[in-house]
Amino acid sequence: MISEPILKSKMKSETDNKKTKELPTDREILDALYNHYGKPENIVKEKVKLYRGYITPAGMKMADWKIGEYQVGRVTVFTGVKDHPDDLFEKTRIEGEGKGTWFIGVNHDSIKVWVGAELDTIIKIEEQK
Repeated sequence: MISEPILKSKMKSETDNKKTKELPTDREILDALYNHYGKPENIVKEKVKLYRGYITPAGMKMADWKIGEYQVGRVTVFTGVKDHPDDLFEKTRIEGEGKGTWFIGVNHDSIKVWVGAELDTIIKIEEQK
C-alpha cells in the first residue's frame, strides 16, 4: 500500500516537469524566426499552427505529430500586396519557403526549421525579460 505523502510528492514532480517542458508561445516562435530570417514587410496576418492531437467528429483519436521530441507545425506570414477590403486572397500573398512560410518542429527551448524538405537550422529560443 502506498502512503499518501509519496503519492503527493510523485504528483508534484510530474506537474513540475510539465511546467518546465511547456512549448513556447506563438509570439516567441515568430520572434525567433524573424530574428533569424528577417521580418517580412507589410504583414497583414501571422499564423502559427502546431499539429497537435485531436479527436475527429467520428470519434477517432489522432495523435500529436512529433519528430523525436519536437512538436511539428507550420508558420505562415501573409503580407499585403493590394488594397482590397473584402478578399484576403486578393490583398495578401505568402512568400516562398524560408521567407514567409516555415515548416517547424518546436520543443521547450528550440525550433528546428525545414526549408524544401531539408533541415535548414536549429534556433534557440531566447528567454524574454
